[in-house]
Amino acid sequence: MMEKKVKGTMLVDLVKTIRKNKDINWEQYFTSEEWQTINSKILDPSWYPLELYSKCGLAIYQLLAGSDVELVRSRGKSRARELFGGVYQAIVTKDDPLQALKKFVAMYRLLFNFEPLSFEVIGDNHFKLMHDFNELGKDNGKAYCSQLMGTLETLIEMSGGKKINIIMTAKQWEEDPVTIFDIQWQ
Repeated sequence: MMEKKVKGTMLVDLVKTIRKNKDINWEQYFTSEEWQTINSKILDPSWYPLELYSKCGLAIYQLLAGSDVELVRSRGKSRARELFGGVYQAIVTKDDPLQALKKFVAMYRLLFNFEPLSFEVIGDNHFKLMHDFNELGKDNGKAYCSQLMGTLETLIEMSGGKKINIIMTAKQWEEDPVTIFDIQWQ
């Protein structure tokens, strides 16, 4: 079976956060080999182990965010403003959140060597996003999907959506086959 990997683009922000917070005891989360990667230059187009990416996210969630999913969701929103206002601005589609979501899924698939996202268009203002990323485990699954929810809210808002409502109707960390985001807006 192929080792699951993630592009450096996804890892770099997490590594910067860990490096910046030198007063935190991160040691329990990482092996010496993983520390070598964390302390090296992370290259956006390079592939890195998914396990390291997951461990970085979990460490930040537990040690910096205090396992607060709302704080993580808020971080997803602020990071999305940075990304969609800059390097990924082509994903934002003026007055067409549905198209922006489709572009987001297409871009997201390029950042992993497997397909964690699939979707179903339910209607003009209704989108179902399926997230299959079982390697995250319980705590990290909650954190990751809360951050993703904040990212999706911001993308829809930046693309002209109003009254955004996102509900996780299934949660992989609660033994569902995938996490399902039911997304609606006006």
